[in-house]
Amino acid sequence: MSGALPCSGSTAHIDDQDGLTSVFSPLEALAGKSNNLATWRTIRIARRSLPSFVLIGPRSGGVPVRLAIVGGLRPNETLSSTALAKLLIEFDLAPLLAQDFALFCYPVANPSRADGAEPDFERDFWHGVDDPVVRFFERELAGNELDGIIGVYGNEPIAGFQAQVCSRVIATEVLWPAIEFVERLVPLAAEPIRYFPQLSGPKGAFHGVRHLSPRPFSLTIHAPRRAPFENQVSAIAFSIKQILYSYRSLMGYAERL
Repeated sequence: MSGALPCSGSTAHIDDQDGLTSVFSPLEALAGKSNNLATWRTIRIARRSLPSFVLIGPRSGGVPVRLAIVGGLRPNETLSSTALAKLLIEFDLAPLLAQDFALFCYPVANPSRADGAEPDFERDFWHGVDDPVVRFFERELAGNELDGIIGVYGNEPIAGFQAQVCSRVIATEVLWPAIEFVERLVPLAAEPIRYFPQLSGPKGAFHGVRHLSPRPFSLTIHAPRRAPFENQVSAIAFSIKQILYSYRSLMGYAERL
């Protein structure tokens, strides 16, 4: 892989009680022969080994933008995991969609546990919580020198599609262009983009990253349960592709100033 990053090798075992084989098997098979996609580090929890992936797009010059994209944030929620798998396959087939990006993708971040003691990605991070998933992602988000973090939630009990962000520039220049097209696939929330100033915004794994250096932008995507499964998957995948396109354009504009 051109510009590849070190990876941890293939996973040892995936417990399929949550139907995760359909998410991981195509990605692992593709990573074994792709010039763009590779397995990254493994989340080991509850006798499971769940892979993450890194996709390096072609470069037009300079250092690639490093983004983390995280799905499966609630136990047994596989819709966002399916959307990320679809997205990685599309990027491998059409790598120019990911030009100038290094994408660290975690399709299943928070698998269910036998005791039901899963962490809360909106509450338990950056407070010294003794949980292997929390510790894993604190290392990943702090250690990969990320430019941005995107958390993805599917099947949310909300009226319509919504994105939450702590950056006004990202809200206006990156998210609004994506939202305009998502409306063709799923209903939008009354407030489709929620902007939280850094000091008053939500905390947790993604929005509470002010202490990281370099400080990444962060946003979360929420797809509504009332929309059909395939529509949610397509809306998530399309919105992320549009986010990459708009962010790349924004960075190109900033460099010309």
